[in-house]
Amino acid sequence: MNKMAIFVEGYTEVVFVDKLIREVAEKNAVLVQWRRIAGGTTCPRRNFQIQAEGPHAGQEHFVVIHDCGGDAAVKTRMSREYPSLAGSGYSKIVCIRDVYPSFTPAEIPTLETSLPLLIRTIPIVVDFILSIMEVEAWFLAEHSHFPNIDASITVPAIIAACGFDPVNDDMQLRPTPANDMKNCYVIGGKTYEKRNALATIEALDYAHIYAGLIDKFPYLKRLCDIIAEFLNS
Repeated sequence: MNKMAIFVEGYTEVVFVDKLIREVAEKNAVLVQWRRIAGGTTCPRRNFQIQAEGPHAGQEHFVVIHDCGGDAAVKTRMSREYPSLAGSGYSKIVCIRDVYPSFTPAEIPTLETSLPLLIRTIPIVVDFILSIMEVEAWFLAEHSHFPNIDASITVPAIIAACGFDPVNDDMQLRPTPANDMKNCYVIGGKTYEKRNALATIEALDYAHIYAGLIDKFPYLKRLCDIIAEFLNS
């Protein structure tokens, strides 16, 4: 069985990556498991399952998505799990983290350089994916989902109320995309919560993500390419 491990900040990223994998997988048989890693500093480290579908016939690929409980923990959690993953036959590891609030736009090159430092690459190469400035920048750019949340959340309404254009502006330049999502949803009397974004994940148009957004977000393109390569291997 082909196995990949993905380490993310929290719940929103877990659910989004799960959905992204299933959309890319199409007819490929893939089993996705969610795990949460907690402790390790002042209390014992725990790695426990929080969600998994049952095995099915013809299963070819297995993906475990780790909720690390914060951006700063993603690299550390992965490093601690690396030996176990290598010993269990995993072929791919991916780490996904936001830039904000720990780093400014000017510090992105430094972050890109520092993330791979002191990371093992044998037997498993580790890929680092940055959501600039937050994963919500990808959600903002997938503007067609807004009317699915509420019909009144249109692009003209967003431009008028929030002062940016999610269609034509570069959402990577938005300093706090999660706050932008909240402000957009307020237009329709709805709320956006970073740690409870299931409605948003379900509303996103993944065909639009694959057909258009990957050209705007190099790291998102890299993530989609990694998933596709894994499922086709």
